Amino acid sequence: MDPAVRDRTRSENASGVWHACTTGFVWREAYTGDYRCVVPSSRSQARQDNGSAARRLAWVVMMKRNHAGNGPSCDGETCSTTNEGPYQTVGVRGYYLTPGTQVAVQVRRASDDRVLWQGRATAQSGGNGPAGSYSVDTGRVLCGGSSFAAPLTAYVVVRGGGGQWSPRVPIAWRSCGLV
Repeated sequence: MDPAVRDRTRSENASGVWHACTTGFVWREAYTGDYRCVVPSSRSQARQDNGSAARRLAWVVMMKRNHAGNGPSCDGETCSTTNEGPYQTVGVRGYYLTPGTQVAVQVRRASDDRVLWQGRATAQSGGNGPAGSYSVDTGRVLCGGSSFAAPLTAYVVVRGGGGQWSPRVPIAWRSCGLV
């Protein structure tokens, strides 16, 4: 939600005007039982915001998370090493959420909708985006350079606060391991 709209909504909520709307005012109806009296443009804005809420959940969906590799491990004269260089994992990020919103994230296989990975996050204020945002790392090693490189074998969906699932965002979800 735009910060100016959020400020206006806070002001409306603080006004104390409920139920008995005078001429020129309407019920906001942002949620069931919302009988806050507002100007018609405020109700229109609330409807528009609610209609686009699911898309905001996965506004920027895939990202790369950089991880430093583990260096060599030595025990006496014997050394071994794994993940010497840095590697990247697939992450999911979303913006324009109310801070504190609980977000459920799923990666599903495109061919049969089977859940391949799922996780949860909580939207925080500040950070890397406008309004509240969340960021979750799937731990899945990123293979082939991009989560948007063909073939796109899966998709990401996100749901905030128990609402509707976001639109599907197609991604590449490949098996890859570190040695």
